[in-house]
Amino acid sequence: MEFRKIIFGAFYIVYEYRTSLAKALATPFLAYLAIEGCAYLDVPDFISWFLAALAWVVYAIIAITTHRVVLLGPNSVPEWGIASWSRRETYFILHILAFGLIAMGLSLLSFIPIVGVIAALLVICWLLPRFSLVFPGIAVDKGVTFKLSWELTENHQLHMFLIVVLFPILLAIPAIIFGLIPHGSFLSSICAAFVIVFEITALSLTYQ
Repeated sequence: MEFRKIIFGAFYIVYEYRTSLAKALATPFLAYLAIEGCAYLDVPDFISWFLAALAWVVYAIIAITTHRVVLLGPNSVPEWGIASWSRRETYFILHILAFGLIAMGLSLLSFIPIVGVIAALLVICWLLPRFSLVFPGIAVDKGVTFKLSWELTENHQLHMFLIVVLFPILLAIPAIIFGLIPHGSFLSSICAAFVIVFEITALSLTYQ
C-alpha cells in the first residue's frame, strides 16, 4: 500500500506543480537534450569526458530543483530555476561521486565465477537504495549522511528497492522502446528526462 501511495503521489505532485517545474527545469532540460544530442556526434575524447561531467552537473541541478519544489514548495527555487552554484550543489555532486564509487566497489562481485554478475546486481540493487535518502536530504539543506540514510531505511529495505530500482525501470520502458526504434533516440532522451523527474519526486515523497 505504501509503495502505491508514493507512486500515485508522485504523479499527482508532478501534475500539481507542473507549471512551476516546467519553468524551473526548462534550462537544465534543454541542456540535457543538447548533451544527449552531442553523444551522437564524432567528437574528441576530451570533449566526450567534458560532456559526461557536464551531464552530471545538469542532473544535479534537475534533482535539487525537483527535490526542493516537492519538499519545500515552488517558492523554494527561483521561478526559472537555479542560476548559481553553491555549497549545496557541490555537496550533492560529491555524494553522487561517492555513490558511484560504492557501486563500482560492489560491482567487483561480478568477477566471482558463474554467479558473480547476478550476485553483483542483487547486492547493488538491494544496498544502494538504502543510501539514496542522502540526496533529498542534501537538496533541502538537512545535511543527511550515508550513515543516517542507512539508519532511516533499516526497516524499509523492500520499499526502498521498489522506489529506487523497480519504479524507474517500469517508467523507462517507453524510453527503452523508443531507443530500439530507428531514429527514435531523441524521443528516448525526452522520455528518460521525464523518468528522472518522476523518480526524484517519488524519492522526495519517500524521504518526507
